[in-house]
Amino acid sequence: MHWAPAPVEHGKGHGGGHNRNAAKAFVLIEGERASLALINPKLNETALSAEHNRVTIKATGMDNYHALVALRSQDHLHESAIRYHYMHGKPSGESPSQLMAYEKSVLEIEPAPYAREHWRYLSNTDAKFLLRFKGEPLAAADVRLTTANGTTSQFRSDAQGMVVIPLPEDFPTVRAGRMGNRASEFILSAEHLDGTQAFTTTLSADYHVNPEHWQSTELGLAVVGGGMLFGGLITWRTRRRKEKK
Repeated sequence: MHWAPAPVEHGKGHGGGHNRNAAKAFVLIEGERASLALINPKLNETALSAEHNRVTIKATGMDNYHALVALRSQDHLHESAIRYHYMHGKPSGESPSQLMAYEKSVLEIEPAPYAREHWRYLSNTDAKFLLRFKGEPLAAADVRLTTANGTTSQFRSDAQGMVVIPLPEDFPTVRAGRMGNRASEFILSAEHLDGTQAFTTTLSADYHVNPEHWQSTELGLAVVGGGMLFGGLITWRTRRRKEKK
């Protein structure tokens, strides 16, 4: 199971437009009978209820990242799904790293660090994560990457439980400017066996087209334009000198 943004309902825009305090809806994919909670930056937990696996998160009055957590256990299988959501409000006075490091499930993929508000997960960049089991780093474990754009790949955590994920350049079309490109989704998943008990976890987040696409184009056009301007200026000066002679 994993978290994803809820589809926009017809006629309701894009979840609040430019209102940064608007409620945000998420769906828990394949999350039947899971227990749901929202954990705020001060690590206070609030139980959530879902309708058809859909939850709506309203502003808590506190800024910084909050964690959406889903847990489900049946027989020997223990599952978790985690997603971080930035909310606006009064300063919480807490570092996002505190929430990331807080043990939310037995097996967990921790952003190390998470993309802060002023930057995002971008295509063609490396993102780092820490795989933990019972609060301790889990070495030599497989972590699978799946994107909504069709990329799948697998990586392995190192001796310190760290894994570096190269976010793929897999957007089918790219337009100039950030506003012209919608974000896509990626999911990291991992599993671990501990005796007869099996644990699985997912971490989902959005990622964006790397601005280097249009920034390099704009720079190139600026260089070309500057060269043409400089060349034109030299030509004009040469002609003026000839006319004076």
